[in-house]
Amino acid sequence: MQAIAKFLDSHMVSMRKFTKAIIVSIFSVQVLVVFSQVVWRFVFNNPFSWSEELARYLQVWLIMLTAVVCLRKGRHLAVDYMTHVLPFKLTKGLMFITFGFTMLFAGVVIIYGINLIAITINQKAPALQIPIMTVYLVFPISGILMFLESLILFLKLGGVKDKPGFEMLKVNQPKDKEKAK
Repeated sequence: MQAIAKFLDSHMVSMRKFTKAIIVSIFSVQVLVVFSQVVWRFVFNNPFSWSEELARYLQVWLIMLTAVVCLRKGRHLAVDYMTHVLPFKLTKGLMFITFGFTMLFAGVVIIYGINLIAITINQKAPALQIPIMTVYLVFPISGILMFLESLILFLKLGGVKDKPGFEMLKVNQPKDKEKAK
């Protein structure tokens, strides 16, 4: 299982970099759009008709793609008090279940995202006049990425032999308290 995890992990490196670049780009455009909307509304008293819609759609993309990054880094909200108290085997079992449910959730996101695209394939956004399916395209994309990241973590978990080994599942975490400062 570790060999498969290592293979998938190495092939996801370029996709992770691309995803982060897209996130930064989307956030930058969103900041510019919202800032220009405020300026045009309050300074020139002539707001754009399309800016709020674009900001909303960019926010959807931003949230879904950032969820993938958070999943990879182990930064999603979690109630992990019990994992520190329970024995190793039980903690590992709960983590397997958690990653399994995450993969199941990602599958649901993929399926319903594809359904939303099929339903809205001929619809256009009111202000932007772009196909509304471009907004919903992020659901299957992020679902696939979430599934792959969860699968990698699931497979890596099989190689964990003790509680300190759980740290290998966390990415970009400070190794000690000095680095955290």
